[in-house]
Amino acid sequence: MKKKLLAAWLALWMLACNAWAVDLYVDGSALQTDAPPTLVSGRTLVPLRAIFEALDADVAWNDATQTAAAQKDSTQIQVTINQTTAYVNGQPQALDVPAQLINGRTMVPARFVSESLDARVLWDANAQSVYVITPDHDALVVEYLDVGQADSILLSSDGEYMLIDAGNNSDGDDIVQYLQSVGANTLKYAVGTHAHADHIGGMDDVIEDLHVENLLLPSTVTNTQTYTDVLDAAAAKNLTVTVPQKGAIYSLGDTQISVIAAEQSTNLNNTSIVLKATYENTAFLFMGDAETEVENTILSSGTPVQCDVLKVGHHGSDTSTSNAFLAAVSPEAAVISCGAGNSYGHPSASTLEKLAGIPVWRTDLNGTIIAMTDGQTCRLTASQGTASTTTPPSIPTTPPSEPTVDPDTDSNPGVPSTVYITRTGKRYHYKASCAGKNAISTTLSDAKSRGLTPCQKCAA
Repeated sequence: MKKKLLAAWLALWMLACNAWAVDLYVDGSALQTDAPPTLVSGRTLVPLRAIFEALDADVAWNDATQTAAAQKDSTQIQVTINQTTAYVNGQPQALDVPAQLINGRTMVPARFVSESLDARVLWDANAQSVYVITPDHDALVVEYLDVGQADSILLSSDGEYMLIDAGNNSDGDDIVQYLQSVGANTLKYAVGTHAHADHIGGMDDVIEDLHVENLLLPSTVTNTQTYTDVLDAAAAKNLTVTVPQKGAIYSLGDTQISVIAAEQSTNLNNTSIVLKATYENTAFLFMGDAETEVENTILSSGTPVQCDVLKVGHHGSDTSTSNAFLAAVSPEAAVISCGAGNSYGHPSASTLEKLAGIPVWRTDLNGTIIAMTDGQTCRLTASQGTASTTTPPSIPTTPPSEPTVDPDTDSNPGVPSTVYITRTGKRYHYKASCAGKNAISTTLSDAKSRGLTPCQKCAA
């Protein structure tokens, strides 16, 4: 008897040593459970009833056989405690780790259960988190595809899909396969932000192989073969091209897509259709290759651009992402789409310096990046690595003892040339203490060039 008790105790001790808690999110929301999801032998086990109900499946428990049976639509799943064989519609499925009792709770493999019900499962080893994306998720999911030195972004909400750009010509087949793999066989919208080949190169393949309901392209004049291929593919499918206007709003499930800019320009980058996706209290901004000229136009219009996640313009080039624009956007995270070792030097060191203090995700370093939101918080994960965050410039502890005169302010002698700002503030300050602990020193002329106004408190 004592030997049996000792063996049981050792088994539990070994299980405890090989298991630890992880976080589990379903469609961007943390799954609320009475027992934490647990990692066992490299597999995440979750409370049985919580995961099945989160996936909208009906579950029944047979205490006599220690078996759980779940039903969703035409799919039936059966798992038994301590059995390495489960069943999907009567067909046996091998499990690396069986369902088991942990601290009195029945725990089942999250990946097996989710994928059996057509959900996707993402594991983030850095954050020790599991993300489940259901095929009919209401919440917004944004996927920044790794297409090298190019752009391609998939948005989905409530079973509807929007594709923003389609990479280079050589990326078309891969993009189509990716969209099909996640169930995006029908696109409510396909958007070519502008006519450069690294944004619309694969769009003809997308139009030919998938069902596209609406094709959005900018007002532009170009005779490149790539652009002609897109127009020919649209004509072959009797697909009318829509030229969106600034202020237009498109619905994608429960998400609202607003056109922030749609300019005419001889510079194709500046014809980029700039979009903002809003889901409840969260927002994503997609800049295409829009440069500082367009950013200034947006700021001058007073259009709200604050967002949670910024897709940085022009692959992180120094032609985009001005200080003034970044201050207005004030993102919680930034995504840069660029190719490893690209000949353009993207992203530029100056852009990365401006993004100091903001988590930056890059397709050249992280691969495909997926952002999920529950309407209040955005969570990002990637196929490799995690975001990088550079340290903001050092903050001076004391202001100059004798303020110097800005040479551009002859009519205002005595005004200091060094002022203090914050990354997201709208004012510049003459005293570091007034700017607060996040103060950054700069010149008065630079502060004015960003459109900042003087703080009335320390200017008095």
